[in-house]
Order: sequence, then C-alpha cells, then structure tokens
Amino acid sequence: MTKINENKKFLKTLAVLALPMVLQDFMTHSVNFVDMWMVGQLSLDAVTGLGLSKRLFFLFIMLVFGVNSGGAIFMGQYHGKGDRAGIHRVLGIVLTVNLLVSAIFAAIAIFAPRWFLSIFTQNQLVIEEGVRYLAIASISYLLSAISVTIVVALRSIKQTKIPMFASACALVTKIGVNALFIFVLDMGIIGAAWSTVIARVVEIAIQLFLIKRYRLQIFTKLRKHFDFDWSYVKGYCKVTLPVIANEFMWALGIVLYEVAYQFTGDYGQGAFQLSESIQHIFLMMGFSVGAASGIIIANHLGAGDRELAIKFSRKAVLTGAIVTATLGLILFFVGPLIVSTYNVSAEVQTLAARNLMVIAIFTIPRTINYFFIIAILRQGGDTMFCLMVDVVGVWLIGIPMAFLGARVLGLPIYAVLAMVYIEEVVKFFIAGNRVRKNKWANRLV
Repeated sequence: MTKINENKKFLKTLAVLALPMVLQDFMTHSVNFVDMWMVGQLSLDAVTGLGLSKRLFFLFIMLVFGVNSGGAIFMGQYHGKGDRAGIHRVLGIVLTVNLLVSAIFAAIAIFAPRWFLSIFTQNQLVIEEGVRYLAIASISYLLSAISVTIVVALRSIKQTKIPMFASACALVTKIGVNALFIFVLDMGIIGAAWSTVIARVVEIAIQLFLIKRYRLQIFTKLRKHFDFDWSYVKGYCKVTLPVIANEFMWALGIVLYEVAYQFTGDYGQGAFQLSESIQHIFLMMGFSVGAASGIIIANHLGAGDRELAIKFSRKAVLTGAIVTATLGLILFFVGPLIVSTYNVSAEVQTLAARNLMVIAIFTIPRTINYFFIIAILRQGGDTMFCLMVDVVGVWLIGIPMAFLGARVLGLPIYAVLAMVYIEEVVKFFIAGNRVRKNKWANRLV
C-alpha cells in the first residue's frame, strides 16, 4: 500500500468513526454544560455546589472509563479478529464490574454526601446545595454504568451512529426538562438532578431499541456473556487492572487538585467550576478523534497488521495536533464570551475567562497525551507504562504544584492552573518517546 493510499484509508476510516463520536461526546458534555449554565442563573453557591457534587460522579465515571477502556482493548482486537464470542465474554465482565462500582458510589451519594463535599469546602450553603443534588443524582449512577458500557461495546465494533443519536435525544430531553424544572417549576438544583436521571433513561431506551432494531449482536444469551474460566479472567485482568488503577489514580489526583483550589477562595472555586464545564465542550472533540484512532489501531493489531497499526499511530498524532491547535485557538477567544453569559459577579467572570485562556494554551500537550496514552499505548497492552507515567505526572508534579500555588503562594486560580499543567508537558515528552520506540504494538488476542 502506497503512502498516499495509507493516508486516504486512515483519514476515511477516521472520519467515519470520529464524526459520530465527536458529535456524541459533544452532546454528552453539553449535558453538563447545560446544567452549569442554567444553575449558573441562580447563584454562585448553586454553581459551586453542583460542580463539587459532580466530583463524585467524576470519580465514578473515570473508574467506569478505566473498566471500559480495558474492555475496549480486547473488544477492539476481538472485532479485528472476527471473534464475536470474545466480545460477548468481555462485555459480561465489564457490565458486572461497572454495576458494582455504580452501587458503591451511589451509596456514598446517598449516605455520606456531606462528608464528601466537606473535603472541598466549608461553605455550608454550598454543601447544602450539593447534598440536595446528590440525593437525586445518585439514581443516575446505575443508569450511567449501563449506558457507557453499551457505548463502548458499540464503538468497539465501529457502530458509532447509535450512541450519537441516543446522546442527541438525551441532550434534547435534558434541555427541555431542565428548563421546565428550574425556570418554570422553580425546583432549582433538584430540577437539574431529576432532568439528568430522565435524560439517562431516555438514552438507554433508545440505545436498546436501536440495537434490537438493527440486530446488532453485542448482546446474546446471558450464559454466553459469562462463558469464561479463571485463566481467561487472569489474562484479562493482567491487561485491564493497570488501566482501571490508572484512571482511578488519575481521577483521584484531579479531585485533589480541587481540594487545593479551595484555598483560592469561593470566587476561585466558582470560577473553576464555570471554566471546567466550558473547556470540556472543546477538549472532548480532540479526545473523540483520539478514541476513534484507538479503535482503528486496536482493530489492525487484532488483525495481525502491526506495521500498519504503527503507521496509523503516527498519522493519528499528526491529525490530533492539527485538530487540537484549532480548538485551542477557538477556546482562547470564544471562552471568555461564554463566561459573560453567567449570572455571577464580574470578578468571577474575569477569573473564569483567564482560566480558559490558560487551558487553551495547554490544549495541545493535554490532548496529544491522550493520543499517546489512551489511543496508542493502551491499545497494544502497554498499560503498566501508562499507569506509571500518569501517576508520576499527577501525583509527583501536578498535586504538589496545586498546593504550592494555592496554599503556599496564595496565587489566583488561573496561575495555579498554569503551574498544574506543567505535568502535561513532562508527560508529553515521556509518553512521546515511548510511542516512538514501537514496543507498545502487541497483539493481545
């Protein structure tokens, strides 16, 4: 295959996979943005309470993401190999673990919400808002575990349009119900919680309906989903446990950043929650391209075409850099305009706008690191290295920088963010060197 044909094949496959994934992830993150924007019309306490409450969901969803990422490595390679039974076995393991995880985090949301929220703030008004939200939102944890597991299974077999359509319906539902509950029925933050639950129910219902409608064989008889022995589970865990540990340790580190951010004051915390919800709308587009690239690489590794998988990994990074640079430029100029629509003080708006400018500047190393770690290294089973580089970056660089900037130096939130993102620059060089050596490109099934 000539280089021109390789480029065409990669870009064509990437476009088919990535466009629906970009749209789906855009709509998924838009749900969070809608929550923050509508609640942002109420008060700063409500915004901060909602944002801090979502930290529990963030820990939960990143742990689920770790489970799903590990499963996706196998499902992607099984799909490339043409082994449908292998996909069913992995799906059974993934769904079981995710449901157990959802039960644990839902219990924290129901029985220990004040304990969790007090980690980040001592503002009792903020804590009360968060407790009210978590009491209802806990229901969505189980629903989310089911929904995202279905999504990763569909993506692994290159069925990306169904998750996109289901997310679109969920977003429309979320906006409509949110507006009704918050602005018409005056339910406040509780309305945002109920609308999240309803949107998840709609999303799952549509996913299952379309899977049945198009006869997609991701589900089978229950016993076939658990048709594996201990040796199979052992091999699966060898690859996936580092991925799960990686995501949880990374997510826990991100949560500790926010423990540090409380020392920037109520305005600093509120500004961070606003900028956090906005940045994901832009960053997730680059992450979606990375996720689609990972599927392509895993499929070729599973099919035994190691050389082409390596070539495609290079093309993926170049494509990601171009997409990310464009998105970062847009975020730099558009982000502050979005912030100005929130019903918060001018000082909070200024802090949030500066946060987004800092985030935009560091967009390229952050997103390319996602390509290196998630889309490339993990797909070949190099999961222990990914765990080590993330732990070193977050725990030995990011967290110390966060507390140094916020607690010791007393810097404003945007300056603290800039210090924290030094870890992304360090990871960029370490992970990039690992990718360059090609030792990651292994067939696992």
